[in-house]
Amino acid sequence: MGNPYSSLKIFHHKDALDSLERKEHRAPIYIRLKPTNFCNHHCAYCTYGSGDTYQKTENRDSIEHRDMIPWDKLQEIIADMGVMGVKAITFSGGGEPLTYPYIREAVQQVKRHGIDLSLITNGQLLKGNIAEEFYSAKWVRISFDAPLASVYSSLRRIPETSFYKVCENIRSFAQNKDRDCVLGVNFVISKANCDHVYEAAALLKDLGVDNVKFAAVVENEPHYHLDIKDKVIEQLHRAQKELVDPFDGHMFRIVNNYENDWMDKNFTTQPFETCYTCRLITVIAADQRVYLCHTRAYDSQAVVGDLHHQSFREMWFSDTTKKRLENLQPQRDCRNFCVYEARNQLIQSYFDTDMRHVNFI
Repeated sequence: MGNPYSSLKIFHHKDALDSLERKEHRAPIYIRLKPTNFCNHHCAYCTYGSGDTYQKTENRDSIEHRDMIPWDKLQEIIADMGVMGVKAITFSGGGEPLTYPYIREAVQQVKRHGIDLSLITNGQLLKGNIAEEFYSAKWVRISFDAPLASVYSSLRRIPETSFYKVCENIRSFAQNKDRDCVLGVNFVISKANCDHVYEAAALLKDLGVDNVKFAAVVENEPHYHLDIKDKVIEQLHRAQKELVDPFDGHMFRIVNNYENDWMDKNFTTQPFETCYTCRLITVIAADQRVYLCHTRAYDSQAVVGDLHHQSFREMWFSDTTKKRLENLQPQRDCRNFCVYEARNQLIQSYFDTDMRHVNFI
């Protein structure tokens, strides 16, 4: 089974790389679509500061939790994506995308345009007719952060009964989804759940998920992970050794991002001079604004354009947007860690190749 989180996927889009090298402005390949900022969970670590929490990263300074893309505007946006040749979208937050009142209709419209579909959700509403719409998605990723109802409830500030409902939804979705739909879980490790990493991996394998990605919570507090990193890494290695069996009929995978993520990346500057990724991937948020990337969504300094009075297609191909992306200097303009750091560095290395020696591989 291939790596769904590989930074090398961009190299299967040679036409896009050629356009970047020629400094041509083209439609994005992939869009994160945040239809609503409302969330039915209130996670203590949410970088969007959902509900009554205050953990949002410092750069997110413009979130209004009542914001939602009007249905007529969302239909226009999806139609524009189809015309522009956008290849894939993810419904994500912001808030919980499955609380959007027209989510089924939106998914159906995406399918009609032949755009690859995916979802990031907390899983509580992933059932019935809504779940059925996503059985044929390329992937569904569920945010899940504890194998115990008490810890899960405490982290998310919801009743313990919700834990059992989400577990039931995960098991049901795993059993009913299309074979090619990859069901993953994103597990954010913090001091509140760091003792339950192995236990969570075992539970999620039993529920039938295809993979679990373990990542470090992004903290505004320096050195947050120093006291817990060793026991977390020990559990991750144990889980990989004991729970991953290449000869198992159900190929379960553990993606260990924590081991490289625990460092204080929120307190470092970007090591690259050009962001290529923001020209290939963009974010349309519930406030009807377009942002440089999902890490900087709801950052007033990262707005690319506003869709209140223009279509997405008009905005994206405008001279203003072209200049905005061309003039971005990550080392000067980006104040937070970059999830696309490896990708940007790989693309730069690709462009820096001395073509006179290209055959000496």
